[in-house]
Amino acid sequence: MARLTPLAVFLTIFFVAPFVVLFLYSFGSSTIFELKFGTSGANWSSALTDSFYRTLLVRSLVTGLVVGVVSVALAFPFAYAITLGPLRRHSEFFLFAVLVSLFSAYVVRIYAWRTLLGKSGLINEALGTVGLGPYDWLLFNRQAVVVTLVNVLIPMAVLPIYSALAQVDPALIEAARDSGAGTLRTLYSVTLPLASRGLNASFALCFLIAAGDYVTPQFVGGIDAQMLGNVIAEQFGVAFNWPLGSALAFMLVASMGVVVALWLGLMRLLGFRGPLR
Repeated sequence: MARLTPLAVFLTIFFVAPFVVLFLYSFGSSTIFELKFGTSGANWSSALTDSFYRTLLVRSLVTGLVVGVVSVALAFPFAYAITLGPLRRHSEFFLFAVLVSLFSAYVVRIYAWRTLLGKSGLINEALGTVGLGPYDWLLFNRQAVVVTLVNVLIPMAVLPIYSALAQVDPALIEAARDSGAGTLRTLYSVTLPLASRGLNASFALCFLIAAGDYVTPQFVGGIDAQMLGNVIAEQFGVAFNWPLGSALAFMLVASMGVVVALWLGLMRLLGFRGPLR
């Protein structure tokens, strides 16, 4: 119990307390010069009933869901290859490469994709060499946001899956194959269930970051790809409407929690319950 005390104090100070203050803000009011606590439900009413906010909420959740699923789908084969597959002898090198990719600044990578997808960017120049393009639709749309976020988050998606697969006993896979199970059957019945904790952590990490992001939509998304995070950032910034921003933030967090819970339920329904203890 004594060992948990410092952790409990840390979590209370840096996580629980800010959430409580933010929640109290959502019932308050603000002016240009003053922020007041209160008991008004006007901010929650606006957040829940305004169709504009609901549209942005759905867009944020859908974008996060697509990014999470695509990131996991792309990260799993790579993580499998360097743990149980043909690249496992060089796993340290590839893991180091993944970690190095995280050293580059988040905004720098977004700007890099903005340059790549631009009208005079590398992709359009490459298409021009074969008589195609330039295409304006590569940038400033929802697809550009998804592509950029997937690129940014894939290294984060690889690490939890790698950690889970590294704990899988290869003898279990060999036993399944010796029992007559094919590659796909072994993957579905043995590998994926044993790696489910890594898959869940990977999806949750990518989904939560993507659904709450506001930097990527601002730089590569354009007006039609703005998400709820952009409005929340605006409320805490130039609009100085912290109470409304707090209500919108809690609405987004609660919705993201529901999506993650549904994902976990789906994984259990598919039989991916993790390793037995």
